[in-house]
Amino acid sequence: MEIISEHPLLAQFTVERALASILWMDEAGKIHFANHTAINQYGYTLEEFRQLSIFDINPNFNPKRYSKLWKESKHVQSLRFESSHLKKGGHEFPVEIFVNHIEFEGKAYNVSFILDISQRKRQEQLLKLVSEATAAKIGTDFFKTLVERISKALNVHMVVVTECTDATKARLRTLAYFKGDEIRENVEYDVNGTPCGVIMETSESLLIKEKTYAQFTRDVGVEGYFGVPIINRQGETIGHIGLFNDDVLDLTSEEQEILKIFSDRAAAEIERNIASDQLMSAMEEVKSLKDKLEAENIYLQQEIQLEHNFEEIITQSEDFRSILANCEQAAVTDATVLILGESGTGKELLARAIHNISPRRNRPLVKVNCAALPANLIESELFGHEKGAFTGALARKIGRFELADEGTIFLDEIGELPLELQSKLLRALQEGEFERLGSTQTQKVNVRVIAATNRKLQEEVEEGKFRADLFYRLNVFPVNSLPLRERKEDIPLLVRHFMEKFGTKTGKKVTNIPKRSLNALQAYNWPGNIRELENVIERAVILSPGNKLELGDWIPKKATQTSSSELETLEEFEKKYILSVLQKTSWRVSGDKGAAKILGLKPTTLESRMKKLGIKRGLV
Repeated sequence: MEIISEHPLLAQFTVERALASILWMDEAGKIHFANHTAINQYGYTLEEFRQLSIFDINPNFNPKRYSKLWKESKHVQSLRFESSHLKKGGHEFPVEIFVNHIEFEGKAYNVSFILDISQRKRQEQLLKLVSEATAAKIGTDFFKTLVERISKALNVHMVVVTECTDATKARLRTLAYFKGDEIRENVEYDVNGTPCGVIMETSESLLIKEKTYAQFTRDVGVEGYFGVPIINRQGETIGHIGLFNDDVLDLTSEEQEILKIFSDRAAAEIERNIASDQLMSAMEEVKSLKDKLEAENIYLQQEIQLEHNFEEIITQSEDFRSILANCEQAAVTDATVLILGESGTGKELLARAIHNISPRRNRPLVKVNCAALPANLIESELFGHEKGAFTGALARKIGRFELADEGTIFLDEIGELPLELQSKLLRALQEGEFERLGSTQTQKVNVRVIAATNRKLQEEVEEGKFRADLFYRLNVFPVNSLPLRERKEDIPLLVRHFMEKFGTKTGKKVTNIPKRSLNALQAYNWPGNIRELENVIERAVILSPGNKLELGDWIPKKATQTSSSELETLEEFEKKYILSVLQKTSWRVSGDKGAAKILGLKPTTLESRMKKLGIKRGLV
């Protein structure tokens, strides 16, 4: 077999021979050769390997499946797939296998190059477990979930998230403390003589694989340690995430980077908590003035403040006011905000409101609609280009990121961004650096990012349609914009606003709305949300002959709620309504007289909904 080990094919895989286990198998699955890496990795001697078949080390294979693999490898020459193998002691571990079919001395073999991917799988598990569990959490719930999931994903005995008790950074308090499979009561402790103190002093990550107790005598029984600083937007270390293990702690550089990402999210949560505490203090101060002011004056001051901060947003919904309060807290930080919600719910208004009350309000808010630009122009729009960078580039162009320097960039419909550009956007978000198309010079910017989408990005990540690392960078502070059907108490206010807006525009004075019309508007579920309502009121104002708003036949007869005996699902109702509008427009989707315009949707959004609901031309 020494001759086999010198086969010319193996000579082409010098690096792989050093890193990968190599096994030779015949058509029956019997193992004929194993290299030194395989012998060390699996625990068998070469003689023992020669007594085994592939079925002894791969629990996923049977003769039928292996026969199929043999035929396929013989046909295509090389294959790649993931599986799991068993070591001599029975330990099962994940592997990536590259199969090459060769013939040697008149015999055929499958030569398998086998890589242990346990570390890769652990990294994927760390990302998945922690991100999925913390995505919708804030405050205390976020910190508790974070430490628990890190502990379970990395099999670490104890994990803490801390914050400094004062500016000296000499003492820390835990925001969440997980040890021995349970959340413990929070504690305060001095950092002197602990690895945590090194983190506070250097603002750098620290990994001690083993014998931590020997360097830091206060940490009795701690074998491995890893700490990553939590740094606020001023660049100050305000706490840390600490991993303490009673066994050797061996983290890859990739796992350390993942933990740094979650430390950024922790920083945003700590700052949000600080802002919340300040808000509570302000509220206490207002409360102390209650005896000096009449109730009407207090109410007026609150309304003036809300109008100042969110002057373009009209609401009396308690749920939506709660969302606005969260937006106010996020606005004072530089945290990236991801606004989620259906089309037409006012995501851009929320983005503008956050910018207008942020420290960057005197700098521009630059909007980029990722869905409105052709894929081949998005990179140029975002990062700019040099003269001659591509056909038609007649002059240098400044990109939107440069225009937004020191201000805010609003990436609308971020879910539409092509996968190949997402890595470049990620670099711009992480480092504040990019290059214009056709240039090797790096541009540096300081930009606050607000993104919005009507897509379910978590599902897109799982399906491989959106980069996981970009999603985690964007999802620092998620905000959910409510659909109109969940804030119907706002419909009277919105109708009155649109009546005044379009009355002024058309020169009409439409001031009254019949009760039956208002009831019909509130009974309808508004699949196109506020944009659809705005279009309905605009048309009604144009058609109203006097000062009374007349809806005409714009709202379908079935827009009002049906009796309990004939209730339909929202999807059934939406399908019927879209069908009725398409029939009125002779199935024209886009254009001024198209169904999308009437419904207040983008043509691409309407086409997507038609496909989802199974709507085709000729369907009645």
